[in-house]
Amino acid sequence: MKKNLYKYVLSISLVLLAPLVSALEIEVNGKVVKSVSYSELQEIARQRPLSGGLKASVVLEELLPVCSSLKEITVTPESGNSTSIRSYGEVLPLYQSYLLFEEKGSINFFKKTEGGTADLYIDRVQKISLSAEELESEKLEVWISWEGVKELKAEIRRWGELHNIDIKVNEVPKSDSKLLSVLRGGGRPPDVILIQSDYIPALTAAGALQPMVRFPTDRFAEKSLDALSLEGSLWAVPFYFDAQVLFYRSDIVSLSEFPQTDGVIEWDLYGFEKSARRVKERGLAPASWNAYSAYWLLPFQLGFGKGSIIEADGSVRVDDRATIEAVEYLKRLKDEGILDLRERDSMFSRFISGDVAMMLSASFSIPELERLGVPFGVAPFPEGPEGPVAPLLDFKGFAVSRKTRHPILSRRFLLSMSDPAVQHHFTSKVSKLPVSESAWKLAAQQNRYFSVLRNSYDIGVSVPSTKGYKIYKNTMWKMLRFLLTGKLPVEEGLQRAQSLIDTQISR
Repeated sequence: MKKNLYKYVLSISLVLLAPLVSALEIEVNGKVVKSVSYSELQEIARQRPLSGGLKASVVLEELLPVCSSLKEITVTPESGNSTSIRSYGEVLPLYQSYLLFEEKGSINFFKKTEGGTADLYIDRVQKISLSAEELESEKLEVWISWEGVKELKAEIRRWGELHNIDIKVNEVPKSDSKLLSVLRGGGRPPDVILIQSDYIPALTAAGALQPMVRFPTDRFAEKSLDALSLEGSLWAVPFYFDAQVLFYRSDIVSLSEFPQTDGVIEWDLYGFEKSARRVKERGLAPASWNAYSAYWLLPFQLGFGKGSIIEADGSVRVDDRATIEAVEYLKRLKDEGILDLRERDSMFSRFISGDVAMMLSASFSIPELERLGVPFGVAPFPEGPEGPVAPLLDFKGFAVSRKTRHPILSRRFLLSMSDPAVQHHFTSKVSKLPVSESAWKLAAQQNRYFSVLRNSYDIGVSVPSTKGYKIYKNTMWKMLRFLLTGKLPVEEGLQRAQSLIDTQISR
């Protein structure tokens, strides 16, 4: 739908009424449309890693109507010596400029540049003038899912309230299937949808998503961009990720015998088994996870020497030496009573009750365990015989529907969701990790599990966004039940699985 855009000159004048009482007057074409007090600005301020440290700040964009283009920002301090920033239509300066609150009654301007080579800092700003085009007020529909729906809805609605945008936020489990169903039925899709990496092949094949062309990605961790890209295009703007870790009941298991570096335990599978056998001698289940799922097999494949999940030609190998040894190892753990093989809900219940001493899960389990008062600790996956038992990193990102009626507004929303403070504010409540590397400075201070989660990122592998991965996952879900229960010999079963995978990939 074609939008009516109109040009205006937007002036923000900071009027210092007294050392402790300030007001921010917003003028459009010489007319005051809003007056925000110093205390109101502080209420929306958040900590950000800026200007060499963590600073209480407000993004300039948060104070403005949504702009479709920006020509120039002019900043005038008390001295009267104005500084102009020309942007030639690009709106990024609005998202990279901040008001800082470093002393009572003083608001300073800071503009961040890539690499920090030409950051702009201006003390005691009185006026900020913008030459811009305003985007006509629109509605936006966003689909979200997974843990933290309540917290994410609050974050999204905050942005809508700041800009007077009507945002409809719906919780939609299995949103990939729902989106494809809506498109097939000729219905109206959402504007923005939160997806995980393995949704991308089916959604792009159906023409359901827009590629995120020329979206600024310098803030994002490299693995997040790899996870949400396919065939050279980025299909979703990274937002957060869950990392697999080992949880242990600190009232049952002591891992103090293992060395630590920066609070991260250093151990291997031999040490893991040694600890597990001590638990078994007490009549408890040493460890539990759903080993029938390929999601939990892949870390062990990598730890036993598999070079990568996906081969260079896009195929997946499961009849290789590393996979055979990994499956045989898991089967031995099960047969010896070290691995109590259960699906997630049952595993979680037994860990809470103290019937299981250790479990493999992801960081999303932390808030619930804390809420229930379970005594627990987290440790990285152990080292395997030929490398780390590498945890999977499950990245989530916001994608734009190809049939959105509000493409510009959708991209502006995603620019705001890229803000390190926004990502940290959400992820800190649900023990996920933001994908903005600068937000990790905030997480390191406020998340006591950060060192272990960061270690998981360093040694971890992203869930692939390829057709082959989904075929592999679905095939192994069925085959692993035969292999781990001894109904099929490991090598024979993996050869059968390989044949099935090859047939499906070649279609």
